[in-house]
Amino acid sequence: MPTLSKHTLLQPFLWGILHCLNDFIAGFMLANYTYHHSYSDSFLFIVIYSVLAFGGQLPVGFWMDAQKKIKPFVQATVVLLPLSIIVFLIDPAMGIICSGIASALVHVSGGTICLQVNDGKAGPLAIFTAPGVLGLTLGGLLGAISMQWLWVFLVLVIMVEWFILQLATPVYPIRSTKSAQLDGHDWMMMSILLIMCFRSFIFDVINQVSFNFEDGIFIIGISAFIGKIIGGLVADKIGWKKFVYISLPITFLCFQFGKDNMYALSFGIACLQSSVPISFLLMGNSLANYPATASALTLGTSIALAGLPLYLVSDKTTIMDGFANNWLSALFLLLIIVAWWLLDRLFYRPNTDPPL
Repeated sequence: MPTLSKHTLLQPFLWGILHCLNDFIAGFMLANYTYHHSYSDSFLFIVIYSVLAFGGQLPVGFWMDAQKKIKPFVQATVVLLPLSIIVFLIDPAMGIICSGIASALVHVSGGTICLQVNDGKAGPLAIFTAPGVLGLTLGGLLGAISMQWLWVFLVLVIMVEWFILQLATPVYPIRSTKSAQLDGHDWMMMSILLIMCFRSFIFDVINQVSFNFEDGIFIIGISAFIGKIIGGLVADKIGWKKFVYISLPITFLCFQFGKDNMYALSFGIACLQSSVPISFLLMGNSLANYPATASALTLGTSIALAGLPLYLVSDKTTIMDGFANNWLSALFLLLIIVAWWLLDRLFYRPNTDPPL
């Protein structure tokens, strides 16, 4: 198995650090805003940020794929992320809006570059995606400290961006459509992983549950970070199909029988989040000529769609009770079985036509 070159790892590593800083800043801004404003105002700007940061990725992805130029979007990212910090120190509401736009650019620009240099492996994609959840968790937990600490992170952001600008931006590739095709089993697993957008929904529910546990949010954030890293690296070693066959059942068992144990839940989250770099890789292979759109669909759109239930249901207790009564787990398993059965019939139905 070929080893990854330094160039292959350097881009994901630097973009992973920037991803971490971006999400830390966003988490800090939102948490800090809630400490100084009413619940309704805080919830409004959380929604605004989510729409811009996650929903905004798809328009950015379409635009980048249409332009087939990465560098202008990287330059916009380099400008807007530090600017959002400065604006927040002047006007927190406008700073959150700028941060949402910057976040969309960071995810799509970084994801597109990492798809170009990953050598067909999930490991580099894990290095890019994993630090985000850790940064968001830490930013949210430290939101009560003085806003002046943002100056420190402004310097860190500028330093990381300077190193990123020293690297050559990958040329926008035109890959053969034929080589990007997935076989039937790939599509089957791809669909199952797309159903795993429920992972974010379950993740949000468990975030609500974790308030009953001391340090629950921090434990969950660490678990998600470790899960993504391990998922990408182990999938490259043993193959993504074999890894998914192992991780998904473990995830289901942990959520089914470990709801009252934070560590069992966290282990389930780690297994669940380990699918993120794999789904990112499969989406990139499927949309080989549209890497920015693939990044946006994986890192933005699925999360935005999965988060809708919590915004649409006013009584969060209803969701919590449903989770406790196992209907969510049962629905999740049923969807996987139905998807598997339908796709198996679609792609692997024996050819009964008589020979000509």
